[in-house]
Amino acid sequence: MTNQRNLVILFGSETGNSADLAHVLARKCRYQQFNVTVTPMNRFEVKNLLETSILVVICSTMGQGDIPRNATKFWKFMLQKKLPSNLLNHVRFTTFGLGDSSYPKYNHAIRKIHNRFLQLGAIEMSPRGESDEQSPLGSEVFYIEWEKVFFENLGKICVLFDDVNSDTLLPPENTFVVLGEKAATEDSKLVALNRAGDTTRKGTIVFNKRITAETHYQDVRQLVIEDDSGSLAYSPGDTVALYPTNDSEDVDQLLRYLKWDHIADNLIQLNGELGVDGEVVMPLTLRSLFTHHLDINAIPRRSFFQILYHFSDNERHREKLKEFSLVEESESLYDYANRPRRSIMEVIQEFESLHIPLEHCLDLFPLIHPRLFSISSGPDSRRVELTIAIVEYKTIIRKVRKGLCTRWIKTLQKGDQIVFEVHRNNLKLDSQTPIIMVGPGTGIAPMKSLIEYELGKDIPRDMYLFTGHRYRSQDFLYGSQWENRKLQLFTSFSRESGGYVQERLYEHKELVNDLLINQKAYFYLCGSSGKMPIQIRITIETILQECNDWSEDKAKQYLQQIESEHRYFQETW
Repeated sequence: MTNQRNLVILFGSETGNSADLAHVLARKCRYQQFNVTVTPMNRFEVKNLLETSILVVICSTMGQGDIPRNATKFWKFMLQKKLPSNLLNHVRFTTFGLGDSSYPKYNHAIRKIHNRFLQLGAIEMSPRGESDEQSPLGSEVFYIEWEKVFFENLGKICVLFDDVNSDTLLPPENTFVVLGEKAATEDSKLVALNRAGDTTRKGTIVFNKRITAETHYQDVRQLVIEDDSGSLAYSPGDTVALYPTNDSEDVDQLLRYLKWDHIADNLIQLNGELGVDGEVVMPLTLRSLFTHHLDINAIPRRSFFQILYHFSDNERHREKLKEFSLVEESESLYDYANRPRRSIMEVIQEFESLHIPLEHCLDLFPLIHPRLFSISSGPDSRRVELTIAIVEYKTIIRKVRKGLCTRWIKTLQKGDQIVFEVHRNNLKLDSQTPIIMVGPGTGIAPMKSLIEYELGKDIPRDMYLFTGHRYRSQDFLYGSQWENRKLQLFTSFSRESGGYVQERLYEHKELVNDLLINQKAYFYLCGSSGKMPIQIRITIETILQECNDWSEDKAKQYLQQIESEHRYFQETW
C-alpha cells in the first residue's frame, strides 16, 4: 500500500468519446484526492513517463485498426526499437478501449498500446477493458464494469476513502481571464481563418451545390474547395477535416441567457492550453470562443451533468440533473438526451434555475472537433471535392435537429474562405490488382476518387463498383459519370426494383469469388456504420462458402487472411 497520489490519464480520441470517459474517470480520482493529469497522448511530454507511477490509457480505434490522430506522435515514440525493455518497470497501468465490432480490427488500437506497455516493462495493475458500439446494451456498460474493477484494484495499491462527498464542487481544471480591453469587431468567417497553422490550410469555396433531386428527402452536397497555396497533395482514400462554427444567433442567444453578453467581446487570456485541433482563433473573446471552439449544440455527455448539477439552486432540478450524472442511471440519460438528440443549449434553457459561473465554462462545454469527409475527386494540386449529406432530422422534440458541421456547410457560398486540413489515410494499393468497391449512398465518395485516379493512368486496373441508392432519378450520386467508364457497374435501387447492395454481390457471387480467390483482388467498403458492413461481410462469407464448398470457419479464416494481407479495407461512419 502506498500514499502515492499522482495519477496520469492519457486518451486518444477523434470524436470526443474517449476524452469524455477520461474526464469522467479523472473527476472520480480527484474526489479520491489524487493529483490527476488528464490529456491527449500527443500533448503529454513523454519524458514524464519516467516520473509516472500510475497510468491509465483510454483510446478509440480508427478505421483499419489505427491510432487516433491526437495519439500518433506519442505512439510513434513508444514504437522506437531503441527503448529498453525495462523502461517502464516502475509504472502500474491499465487501459480501456472504445471500438466497433463491425470493423475487422475491432479495438485493435488499445490492444497494440496495452501490449507495448507490457513489452516495455510496465505492470498491469488492472485488466484491459473494451467496449463495443454495436452492443444492444450500449457501449457504456462495458466502461461501468471496467471502472468498478479498476477502483477495486487501485484500492489494493493506494489508500482510497469511503466517505467521499461528490456533491462538493471541484475547482475548474481549465480557466481563463477576461481582460478589460475589447476586441475590434470582425466577421466570424474572417476570425475563423486565423486557425490556419502548420497543418491546416486556407481554401476558397468554388461551388457548393445540391446533387440529389429537390424532391428527395436528403440534401447531398458536392463541395469543391480551391487551395489558396496551390500546393495541395492527396491520394485516393484520404480525408479532409473541416472546422465548423456555431450559428451566430445561437451564440448570441446563449450569451444573453447566461448574462455574459456584456463581456462577450472582451479579450480573454487562457491559463494554459485549450487543447483544440488546429490553432486557437485570434482575437480570442468569449464570443469567438463559443463560436469557434465550444460545442453548445452537442448532445450532453455524463461528464457535462457531473458538473452542471452543482449550479442549480432548485432542489428538484438539482436532483434530476444529478441523476443524469450517475453511471447507474445510463438509461435515464439516454432517454433524456441521446434518444431525442437534445442539445446542451436546450438543457441549459430547460433548467431555468441554473446559474453557471463563467470560470467553469471550459470544463463544462465540450470542444468542437473537426469533421472528416472522404475526398471524392482524383488527385489535384489546386482543388479538392467532397460529397456531404446534410444532417437534418426530427425526433420527439418539435424543433428539427441539424448537424453542427452540415448546417455550417449549407451556409457556405462561392468565394467564402475556410480553413481545412488533409488527412492521409495510407490506402496502399499496388498498380494493377483488380478491386471490388462497395459504396452505398455517400459511401461512393472515396470510390469516385479512386476511379478518377485510375482512369488518369495509361492502363487502369480492373474495377468493379457495387453501389446502392433509393431511386435512380433522385439520389444516384454522380450516376451519369459512371456511364462509358472503364469499370463494371452493379447498381441497386431499393425503392424501385427492390434489393440492396449485398444482394447484388450475391447475384454475382461467381465473379466476386473469382476476384477474391484467384485474382487476389482488393475489397474496399465504405458507407454507413451499423448493420450495413456486417451484412456485407456475412454476404462475402456466404459467397466463399458456397463457391468453394467451404465451412463457415474456413470462410471466416480466409477473410481474416485477406485483412492481414491488407486487401480488405473498411471506412464507415
